[in-house]
Amino acid sequence: MPEERITPQKGTTMAETVKVMLLGDSIRMSYQPLVARLLEGKAEVRGPADNCQYTLYTLSSLGRWINELGKPDIVHWNNGLHDAGHNPQRYPVQIPIDMYRANLAHILDALGRLTDRIIWATTTPVHPERPYRADAWSWRNEEIDRYNRAARELMEERRIPINDLHAVVWSSTSEYLGPDQLHLSEAGKQACAEAVAESVARLLPFY
Repeated sequence: MPEERITPQKGTTMAETVKVMLLGDSIRMSYQPLVARLLEGKAEVRGPADNCQYTLYTLSSLGRWINELGKPDIVHWNNGLHDAGHNPQRYPVQIPIDMYRANLAHILDALGRLTDRIIWATTTPVHPERPYRADAWSWRNEEIDRYNRAARELMEERRIPINDLHAVVWSSTSEYLGPDQLHLSEAGKQACAEAVAESVARLLPFY
C-alpha cells in the first residue's frame, strides 16, 4: 500500500508545512496516526518509531530522533507512566520524583534549543479498579497525580502550555481505557488525538 502524503495548505509548499514532533510512550504511539490525520493539510506530524519510555531514555535519545525526523517547529511531549510506575525488573523500581523533575528540566532545555513552541501533556491515569501488584509493573493513581503536579509546576515556571490528557481520560476511564485498564481504547485514542490536535492547532497561526 503506497504511503499517504500530507497535502499542504493552500498557498503553501511542502517545504513550508509546519513540522510537529510528538514525543511519548505507547499512549502517544497509539494516538499519533489519528493526530496526523486530524492535522492533515495543516502540519506534518511525526514521532519516534520507538517508545520514548522514561525521562532518562528520552533525554539520551533526543539527538538520534532529531537526526531521524528532522528539526521540529512544534513539539508535543509527555513522559510519566514509565517514571511513576513500579517496575520490579528495573532499578530503581520507580524513578524518584526529584529525578523525574530534573530529567524533565534537562529535556526541556534540549527541546528549547530546537524550538520555542513546546506543549506538555499530562500523564494519563490507570483505571481506578486496576489492581496493584508488587510482582508486576503497576501504578497508583495518587502517585501519577504527584508526578503530574511536579511536572505542572515546572512547566508553569517555564511558561509551557499544558495539554491535560489526564483530565480527558479521567473524565471517563471505563470508556477511554482498554481491557488492560492502562492503554487507550479506540474511543480514548480518538479523544486524546482530538485534544492533541487542538492544542497544536492553537500554535499554527504563528507560522
